[in-house]
Amino acid sequence: MADEFSETSPLEKETSVKGYASKVFKESSVSAVSAIVSTGNTPRKVFRILVFVLFTVGFLYQCVKFLTYILTYPTVVNIEIDRPAEYLAPAYTFCNYNRIKRSKFCSKYPNSCSNPNKELCNTYPDYCRDNTTKVPKEDSIENLSMEDAMDLGHDSKNLLIRGAWEDPEGPFLRLNAEEQVPVACYSLGVRVDDPRDARYKKKDGWEVTDDEFVFDAEEKEIFYPDSKPGILFALHSPFDAVDPFEEGIFMKPGYLYRIKLQMMREELLPHPYKTDCLNYTEKWLKAGRTGPRSQEMCRHRCGQDFFENCFNCTFIEILYPKKIRICEKIALDDLFEKGCSSGNNYENAVFLESCFKNCKDDCSRTKFSYRVQESYITRKMMSNSTRISSRTIKVKVYFDHSEILTIRYQPQYQEVEAFSYIGGFIGIWLGISLVQVADVFESIFRISRYIFKKGMSACSMKSEERRESAVINNDKLTLKGQA
Repeated sequence: MADEFSETSPLEKETSVKGYASKVFKESSVSAVSAIVSTGNTPRKVFRILVFVLFTVGFLYQCVKFLTYILTYPTVVNIEIDRPAEYLAPAYTFCNYNRIKRSKFCSKYPNSCSNPNKELCNTYPDYCRDNTTKVPKEDSIENLSMEDAMDLGHDSKNLLIRGAWEDPEGPFLRLNAEEQVPVACYSLGVRVDDPRDARYKKKDGWEVTDDEFVFDAEEKEIFYPDSKPGILFALHSPFDAVDPFEEGIFMKPGYLYRIKLQMMREELLPHPYKTDCLNYTEKWLKAGRTGPRSQEMCRHRCGQDFFENCFNCTFIEILYPKKIRICEKIALDDLFEKGCSSGNNYENAVFLESCFKNCKDDCSRTKFSYRVQESYITRKMMSNSTRISSRTIKVKVYFDHSEILTIRYQPQYQEVEAFSYIGGFIGIWLGISLVQVADVFESIFRISRYIFKKGMSACSMKSEERRESAVINNDKLTLKGQA
């Protein structure tokens, strides 16, 4: 090998580039190339060159197609069963189905209430607790404001009488879509734009501690005598806010609700993969533990910012925590007719669309599904040490701690695999190993080096000839001068 890189011999200096290249390729370990060069029969040489060119084209075509596919960043989906030591606990949102507490309303608006008559009390004895009870007049709550809906709703301490591990958040308003009226609601464990970490449930031995709640629907506080008492209860991700009137379970007094909880986790890949997800937790930490932690809440925040900028109020259907007053329903139609007050409508629409586009899928999200079993509260439940009323609502959430279904997206090809595939193409089409590829590069280097040195040698010879010619001319001029 050292001899190959030594100074070129005088004999080689007289050799043409074509001849030197043939000599180098004959010594090559690549059989296809050396066979072509060493073949003396012209038809056979043409045939071998043709085959080599066709196979090289096939190799390049397959490489280009493969690399084109690789650059689309394809993924594969793996479904796994995990049994972690701890589980992300769900959040709970609940509302009293009867949105206005009668005693509060009659205390604030006494002129809108009257003493019940005897016929009403005979028909609805529970509605008339005593002679001092007042009942609201018909249609007395049709024009209540958003502020009234908040102030005159049921209190959390009277609504949730057992099971809270932290102070419930609220009241906040949710829309009863069927009646198109606002209702005061509360939540436990929600971490939307919240600096606190989410709650996790750990295994206690071989099982997970269940969540238990006891609610009081305050039947004696129903606004109208024919109203049905109950609560709306929703179970959901702690990083999402929900409307129990859309996603909740209606629960009736005197019943026990057993909820069997199951979890599914989905893990996506960020750009440039097709799933193009966003790590909201990482973004939340970088923002000082502020901001949304899910795609849905990101979209709701976009809507909230749009409404606040345009109308200086927010829409009740927007579930992101509200820091400004809610637009009154009466004035909402007028606001849309007038358009955005803070600037050009088109610019604000473009801002909203751009904001929505930035709300990508979460790279890691947990979905909760459940089955509900309804049964009566038994006498034993009312007579033991944790005595509860027969007209309360008991909720027990069971955690399916045996397994979590995980759907994990992963790159279809790793860098090492792509290298191996291309190596396989080289072997199939050209019968070349990596060692032989190195030999090809060495041959190209030797030929290039030979061409360079041959060119330098030619330049030196021309310079020498010029110098000799100049000396001869000078001698001739000298002789003429002497003559």
